[in-house]
Amino acid sequence: MLEIYNKGCNQNETKKSLPIIIGVMMVASGLISIILTTGETVIGSILLVAGLVFLIPGITRHLRDGESPESDERSKKIGTFGLSYVWLTGLFFMFGLFWLDYLNIIRLGTQVALALSIVVLALSARLYQMFLFRRGNTG
Repeated sequence: MLEIYNKGCNQNETKKSLPIIIGVMMVASGLISIILTTGETVIGSILLVAGLVFLIPGITRHLRDGESPESDERSKKIGTFGLSYVWLTGLFFMFGLFWLDYLNIIRLGTQVALALSIVVLALSARLYQMFLFRRGNTG
């Protein structure tokens, strides 16, 4: 199917439009799932959020002016360092949650602990990347 689609445009255009197509399909599936299932909206919500994660950067890249390179050596190095820091931040955060629960300081359910961990990982990933890109170098 993609070969038929690729005949009309170059490889770079396909790379830019594929996340948009996937995002639209996931958002539509999520909305249909939320509308058709009563009482159970978890799968629909997951599909909706994941579709937006594909859709928003896909549209942003598609609308971006100029032909800038997708990645370079500096961007890859910053991404690697940022993800390493995020992994350590997540590990220390979950370690802290474990001890807070073990010492009966805070009692969190599984869903709340997982949701907090996901939020901490996602926010710290963005913050580390912003910090490292502003700083300019990683070493």
